[in-house]
Amino acid sequence: MRISRRAAAIAAAVLAGLASLGAAGAAYASSSAPQANDNVQVLRLHADFVAAANNSAGHGGPGDVLAARFAIRTPNGAKAGTESVSLLSIPGHQTLANSAFALNGGQIDAMVTVADTATRFTAAIIGGTGIYEGVGGQIRNAESSSGIDLTFYIIRPGHN
Repeated sequence: MRISRRAAAIAAAVLAGLASLGAAGAAYASSSAPQANDNVQVLRLHADFVAAANNSAGHGGPGDVLAARFAIRTPNGAKAGTESVSLLSIPGHQTLANSAFALNGGQIDAMVTVADTATRFTAAIIGGTGIYEGVGGQIRNAESSSGIDLTFYIIRPGHN
């Protein structure tokens, strides 16, 4: 199985964003989405594919690794940061994505295992550094005609 550009874009973009934590946004409509309250910050961002390189260590199957880069912007189009992601092809047409966001004031990390064909899914926010130290939560992702639309549910340390 080779990681397609579309699968890489979907898996990576779910991890994108969080660069503009002060931005307000509407929640992704889902009955399983966390409820926004004083402990959860909700924001919307957008990811645009920039570039990718493939290392076919698995020769078209499990073990292939794709490195991808995304530009992150706010809903009004302002630059919000960049994302670097590593995508590992695993058995059963799945992709494991690990992502790091270079943002003003620190870095944010996220992770997800997702089906190669998924167009909507949720990723875990697993931490960060600098002003983002200890953040957690989840990211809802939906592929759109213009890229990837993202809704973040961010929990700061001490607010669970």
